Amino acid sequence: MSEDKVQRDLAANIAALRAEGLDTASIERLFEQKPILLTATHGTFASALTALRQLVALLPDDPRAVQAPPGATQLGVALWLYPTAAAHLLSRANLDSLIDGNLHLRRRLGISDADTAAALFKDRTLLVSNFERAETMAAHLQRLQASGAMSAEQGAGLALSAALNLTPAEFDRRWQEGRLRHANLGALKSISMKDPAGRQRAAAEALGELLQAADGVPGPLQQQYRQQGEALVQRCSSLWRAGPVALRDSWSSLQRLGLSSNQAVAVVEKQPVVLACNWGGEAKLAWGQQELGLSPHDFLASHAGYATYSVATLAMRTAFLQQHRHGLWAEFLSRGTGPLLSMLTRRQFALRAACTEVELDAFNRAWLATPAGRRWGGKTRRIMRHHNAGNT
Repeated sequence: MSEDKVQRDLAANIAALRAEGLDTASIERLFEQKPILLTATHGTFASALTALRQLVALLPDDPRAVQAPPGATQLGVALWLYPTAAAHLLSRANLDSLIDGNLHLRRRLGISDADTAAALFKDRTLLVSNFERAETMAAHLQRLQASGAMSAEQGAGLALSAALNLTPAEFDRRWQEGRLRHANLGALKSISMKDPAGRQRAAAEALGELLQAADGVPGPLQQQYRQQGEALVQRCSSLWRAGPVALRDSWSSLQRLGLSSNQAVAVVEKQPVVLACNWGGEAKLAWGQQELGLSPHDFLASHAGYATYSVATLAMRTAFLQQHRHGLWAEFLSRGTGPLLSMLTRRQFALRAACTEVELDAFNRAWLATPAGRRWGGKTRRIMRHHNAGNT
């Protein structure tokens, strides 16, 4: 596909997301969750949006919808609330048939369409694509319930887990191991592939306490701040994976970077993943300020999704473009920091920069011997490491 065609499709896809009421930051967050969306054809993308509208219509009301960008449609609210799973769904071909199949499969196990829709938006691993295997697994669960080996509650929980992607033999093995090794916790927790709800609750409370303190409100944790913390945890699974101690340390590191309490709150509400990282001594922020003129606040507020990329990769590729593809560098720089960072972190950067991987590796070796190379250091990585709930 030509670069012009890719750009035309991307422009059309962005326009479609804006029509759903998403702002620039929300659109960038979607693309950061699934970079392959940057090259999606408009036909495939538009078809996926149509399928998602039907799925969104099944969702129960969510009080957090009031926090979404003003003017967001029902689909826009869902894309904003669940960017990780939404981006994964948008990247799938034939999404309409996949959704229909998943709804039918869960109905067979007694799960309502509303519960299935909510689960698919909250956890990207729950979308079944191998229906032959899933149907076999569903029949296996029904047999276990009929025999009394599994309760109806356990069966319902497993129907909304990644267990349907297993074979009956693999399921039985994990089920037995769960009973033997985690008898005090129950076999369901060890096999459902979901983290205990206690970690999510602890993270939500820690976030609520931080938000309450930022507002200068003393005393025990109030319900409104607890709910805000819960909303953040739902939007970004990395938060509960990080844990309360790491969240508090990350908040402290933001303050050491010079962010006020109000700025820290604004950044976290816009880019929750910020608190999944500890920004103390983070070279990426220094590089962003030097090369892109972005203050720590600006980088975190608008481009925190690039936090998991190697600063060595960013710095080396920037140097390559500045020295050997100045026209391309100037073109992307003129488009803004978002498109530029997207270019620098492309999996097919060499192709876009019209060079070979051999040339890029040779440049990297020479660059590492320069003052800039020694400062930013490290080995470049050709493939980025993803951070969202559901990709780890």
